[in-house]
Amino acid sequence: MRNASASPGVPERGLSRAAIGTCLLGLVLTSLLCGTVRKMEYDRAHAEFDQRAVVRVAAVTRAFAEATDAARAVNLFFRASTEITREEFDAFAQPLVARHGYMQAMIFQRFVGDAERAAFEAQRRAFWPGFEIRERVKTAGPALTRAGMRWRYLVNDYVAPIVGNEVAFGYDAWSNPPQRVDTQRAIDTGDPAASPIIPLLQGGGARHGILIILPVYRPGTRPLATPERRAAVVGATEVVIDVAQLVGGTLESVRLLDDDNFALSLRGPDALGNVVTAYQHGSLAAPEGWWERLLDGMNLRHVEAFEIAGSPWQVVVEEQPPALGAHMAELVAMVLGLILSFAAAGLVQQRVARTRRIEALVEQRTAALERATGSLRLYERAMEASANPILLVDAQQPGYPIEYANPACERTFGYTARELAGQPLKLLAGLDADQPEVAELRRALHQQREEHALITAHTRDGVELISDVYVAPVRRADGQAGHFVVTVYDVTTAKRYEAELERHAHYDTLTGLANRSLLSDRIERATANAGGMPVWTVLLDFDHFKLINDTLGRRAGDEALRMLAARIKGALRPVDTAARVGGDDFVLVLVGVADERQAAVRIQQVREAVGEPIHLAGQRLVLSCSAGVAAFPVDGLDADTLVKHAEIAMYRAKAIGRNGVQFYAPHMNAQAFDRLALESALRHALQEDQFELHFQPQVDLATGCVVGNEALIRWRHPLLGTVRPDRFIALAEETGLIVPIGAWVLRTACRQNRRWQRAGLGPLRIAVNLSARQFAEPDLVDTVAQVLVETGLAPASLEIELTESMMMADADAAIRTMECLKRMGVKLSIDDFGTGYSSLQYLKRLPVDVLKIDRSFVQDIVGNPDGAALVDAIISLAHGLRMQVIAEGVETIEQLDYLRGCGCDEVQGHVYSRPQPATRVEALLRAGRVEPAASTA
Repeated sequence: MRNASASPGVPERGLSRAAIGTCLLGLVLTSLLCGTVRKMEYDRAHAEFDQRAVVRVAAVTRAFAEATDAARAVNLFFRASTEITREEFDAFAQPLVARHGYMQAMIFQRFVGDAERAAFEAQRRAFWPGFEIRERVKTAGPALTRAGMRWRYLVNDYVAPIVGNEVAFGYDAWSNPPQRVDTQRAIDTGDPAASPIIPLLQGGGARHGILIILPVYRPGTRPLATPERRAAVVGATEVVIDVAQLVGGTLESVRLLDDDNFALSLRGPDALGNVVTAYQHGSLAAPEGWWERLLDGMNLRHVEAFEIAGSPWQVVVEEQPPALGAHMAELVAMVLGLILSFAAAGLVQQRVARTRRIEALVEQRTAALERATGSLRLYERAMEASANPILLVDAQQPGYPIEYANPACERTFGYTARELAGQPLKLLAGLDADQPEVAELRRALHQQREEHALITAHTRDGVELISDVYVAPVRRADGQAGHFVVTVYDVTTAKRYEAELERHAHYDTLTGLANRSLLSDRIERATANAGGMPVWTVLLDFDHFKLINDTLGRRAGDEALRMLAARIKGALRPVDTAARVGGDDFVLVLVGVADERQAAVRIQQVREAVGEPIHLAGQRLVLSCSAGVAAFPVDGLDADTLVKHAEIAMYRAKAIGRNGVQFYAPHMNAQAFDRLALESALRHALQEDQFELHFQPQVDLATGCVVGNEALIRWRHPLLGTVRPDRFIALAEETGLIVPIGAWVLRTACRQNRRWQRAGLGPLRIAVNLSARQFAEPDLVDTVAQVLVETGLAPASLEIELTESMMMADADAAIRTMECLKRMGVKLSIDDFGTGYSSLQYLKRLPVDVLKIDRSFVQDIVGNPDGAALVDAIISLAHGLRMQVIAEGVETIEQLDYLRGCGCDEVQGHVYSRPQPATRVEALLRAGRVEPAASTA
């Protein structure tokens, strides 16, 4: 039987096949006639439209060709000579801009290196006060800001006309990635390159246009290959075109925008590579009525693609379709055909309507009967399939006997449906009558109302069962409850999981002690119940615990923490609290301790328990700990403050030698804030260009000439003044900032040494100290290689100074890194030789070029025979290993004479020059041979 939803008085469900066939046949004949008439009219209109569209496209493409020719003209002007004055450029470019109204500006861009930037900006300020190299705040935004530090800039140097284009003067085109890509393409090919559609700097970013870019190579060169072009390029010329003015002005000047029936759009790529509309004139209104869409839906459209300096563009010209009068013949044919088709279909449809209504009524009655008989079977299957126990109990009999139990009851309680039939409801799992929830369920049954409660019961086997029980009455026609439906949800697993989550939320999973969350609550409770007695917050940190993880592994470290936590807990009273707050940090909360003496005794008991030997992974370990103590209410009134002050005191205990106890004092907080402020300032120092390098010359004793310089960092803070290296270098090592700072020192020192070499001051070398953190970086060798490539410094002109302790920490790894640097051609020296614990066996293996005698030995060579003998031995040892020797810290003529007599190769110190800025050292380098001062002692 067919499915039908129709009923008397409801519209029929659709047309019959006979009616549809009749209608379709008439529509096909009508469409064939209308289509023939319409095509003839459309072909004639399209031919005329193509002629008009080609004229407009030709005008637009010719305007872009003229703009490209103008760009070539100004480029040829600069290829002849880059020594063109600003006045000559204005005299040449301004007439071209005036002749083509759509040109916003003609620009000459000059490449400027980082080393030339200061001089370049100073020179331009003489012409334009306040001049500086600028870049966009955001890549696509109009706002400009001072350009950041980069090794290269492409600066808008000549701008014509300057009036109206002031914002573009000094703009770094190289800072804009899309513009840099287009400029690089022009440099590599030598051909003009057009940018995508971009917001122009002029007009605050509201105007959009394109740039046509041509490279300017060094006069007299004819680079053919890409590497030659990149090496010979000195800048670029650029024509800024307002696309809207170019297209609109060109078409308006030849009166090609007067026809309102035309719509013209120019499309090109944007910075993301998407094709967008750069110019739009007019738009074709969408047909409003159904017959307008039918008659005028065939828009006349002409699309033509062309290129602007290698960039794909297209012009789209559209025209309104012919007026309604041109379609009168096809309209008449269509109307007559539709009338005849629908009239015939209507007659056929009437004969089928009555039959359909009868069929729908029969199907409706049959479906209602099937639904009524199937509902009972569906309800029964649903109850039996339920995963939760469902019972039906008699509400009128005493004890509420069970009449029905689904199969889930046996899975949950262990009783079959047959065993439960006729039994009172209380049989289920032996409910505890003392539970308040059970009493509430009894009242609900008595009052014949809905209720649910969370109760604890037991299964037939005695297993505890936590269940959520819902009771709902099933009422008769008179409103009285004839039965109750009891639904049971087993939530035992969920409740146990909640309890486990509660435990994890307040206790450390590794040690079982309180965690940070519970610690705060314990401190707040202790302070609230102190009753005038102090509450002591103690932060314990195990000294050198990291060595256990590094040597024995994380698993052994966790086992050690569990053992130590047990000892700490065993050494405390039940009223005290021990918590683990992370890593190897533990916090104790001591109550009922009257003064510092008693607190110190209690803490010492804990430290003695911790100090007992631990047998772990076959090792016997003895650990010490440092403790910081803060007291309520003297050192803080809340948990966060007490823990913070205890932590400050703990760090103070570590700083003065570890394995001790320190009570908090206010001056410790000041020291912590001072360190925090210094760390914050250090993080911004590199970004804000607050570092500078001083250089101390290294003099060859045989010739008296400066053969190298050691680079030494200085920090000039605008508020803190000059910060000593011994104050911030250790902090930089600890925070990891020494890596970017050291990279800056290496790059800046190499760049400065290369400038001196280019100035003809000789094959100088530059010595740069590496920190232990830098030396351990896995990409150290790559960083050094990259710096040498960027600065153009020969590897042999770079000397890297390493300390003995740095190399002895992991001698084999240090030797591998040093060998990589040696293969590169870099010289290596051991700084402060003799002050560490180096092994002569390792010294023989180290690929070192220079040994540097520490200043502490140099100070003892005059008047101290032992010191002089030690220096003499170091020089002999170095020469025996084919190494050079440099003595640092030479301050007197006597020291200098002794070192010369011992055969020392080079010296550095105040006897020749203190560390000075590059400009002062350069004067010394230009003097050639230097003479020592009479005395600097």
